[in-house]
Amino acid sequence: MDKIRWKYSILPLILVSGMFFTACSSHDGVEDSKDDTKELKGPQFTLTEVPYGVDTEVSTRSTETVAKTDTLNFGNGIEGEVTVMREPEEKTKVATRTEISNQHYTIKALSTTGQLLATLKGTVGGTGTTKTFTPDAGTPHEIELPPGTYTFICFNDAFTESGASISVNADKAGEALYGYTTQTISGQHYLVNFEMKHLAVRMRVELTAYWDINGIKAVIGTPTGHGHLASYNITEMVSMWDNPVVTSDLTLPTVTTEASNYTYTSTSDYRYFLASPDLSGIQSAGYYCKFKAGALYGRSVVGKSLDIGAILPTRMQPNESYKIKVTLYYSYRYLFHDGSVATLVQGKRAGKTAVAAMISNNKAMALTDAGSACHWSNTQNSVQTTHASTEFNAIYHDVDGFNHTWSASHSRTGAALGTDPNFPAFYQAAHYTPLKPLTGTAGTTTSWYLPAIGEWALAAQAEGNYNPASLTSWPNEHTHQTWNERLMKVVNVQAGGTTPVWGGSLGWYWASNEYSASSGYQIITYPNSTYGFYFAANPKATPFMAVRPFIIKN
Repeated sequence: MDKIRWKYSILPLILVSGMFFTACSSHDGVEDSKDDTKELKGPQFTLTEVPYGVDTEVSTRSTETVAKTDTLNFGNGIEGEVTVMREPEEKTKVATRTEISNQHYTIKALSTTGQLLATLKGTVGGTGTTKTFTPDAGTPHEIELPPGTYTFICFNDAFTESGASISVNADKAGEALYGYTTQTISGQHYLVNFEMKHLAVRMRVELTAYWDINGIKAVIGTPTGHGHLASYNITEMVSMWDNPVVTSDLTLPTVTTEASNYTYTSTSDYRYFLASPDLSGIQSAGYYCKFKAGALYGRSVVGKSLDIGAILPTRMQPNESYKIKVTLYYSYRYLFHDGSVATLVQGKRAGKTAVAAMISNNKAMALTDAGSACHWSNTQNSVQTTHASTEFNAIYHDVDGFNHTWSASHSRTGAALGTDPNFPAFYQAAHYTPLKPLTGTAGTTTSWYLPAIGEWALAAQAEGNYNPASLTSWPNEHTHQTWNERLMKVVNVQAGGTTPVWGGSLGWYWASNEYSASSGYQIITYPNSTYGFYFAANPKATPFMAVRPFIIKN
């Protein structure tokens, strides 16, 4: 793995010292020597760490590149959205401090002309947010300085010294702490405090899906030739070598427990990238996140890449923290409230609400049930439709639920069953309230209706990979077939609906077909691990059947 190595000399740090850290002073024992110098002893240097801070959400829709970067299409049946969480720039208030770790540091004192005057090496210790510096045994324990203004710098052992410069390799980016302050030494008492900041920008990935997350890995990297250069028009140049960096694998922890909103969310640990401490930061263009292992919705994500540089701020500053939030969906076509048809991400991006999942070119299944469990009809002493049958082909291939619901000629009562409260299943389907009222132009959609058995087979095929050709006859009045019920669940819940699959819901649904004077047809969305997709018939007055309406798009 190539490494970025960040180098700078002592001289330019003096010139930019007021840009990054602030001095913090109080009166505490600095002794005068006989030659009028001041002795600053080790304990009079204190260190306080400035943490990365608290993440706050930044919507991709507020950026100039939203049209390019707020949606994803992997081209294999997976699409998604990407947003960025970042910590705010704290310009008007002091950042919250955290307890600095007990580790080894180097302190240097420089004149205003850049001359190195003294060096101390030691550790910090004690408890609390501010800790004191204790020089190493056998090394100088104080710095003697005449009254005047000086720059003090402090850095930990993640840095390597080489002559008048210090450097950090990319693999130490997450460990590097650095601080400096310019102060005037003139009185009898003085305390020098270093506010130690991280030299890196850190990032992590949060993945959300409607599928369990297991075995997924990713990397964050920069492309070949991506510039990492911060230079100053002074004698010595401060630079970051122009090498790409690809982080070690980010492993998304396994998540197999579904949240209440049907999602699974996994967050990786952080990766760190060196940044220039002069506030020019690092350019985000070209940063990417690429999946290296794993699958979702039965589809591989390996090799799929996210252009995160397009949604990050143009420049990222030291001590900033970013969470790359990726939500991946199963790509599916939906009917939206305005009558249009598109994938979920396309519709959401346009501000539309999905109301049904397309099961064919012109038919869609509602995303929620209509009302509570109900009877097929309130009476069961006679045949009540003109399409009652026990014959397999007549029922299995029947896709005319709309007319069974809305045409009086399909009813023996003289009125359309969808208008008759004595037929609760039909009536509830016909009076269904979707997730958002339909606003499409006249003729865009028809009315909601109770689907026929053939339309339920289409829905199982489109949403759950059911093969209609696998069933050629009724063994009796009921049968069951293999399918992928998980996909049907995903199609419905990722769009804001409820699962129609048994276990997560009632799972028993009326069809508009009539079996006999006493019974109506139904389907049951059993998981494939039990009975599979199940066709049956039950007494019309069965009280625990649900209704999932369908609709036709003209």
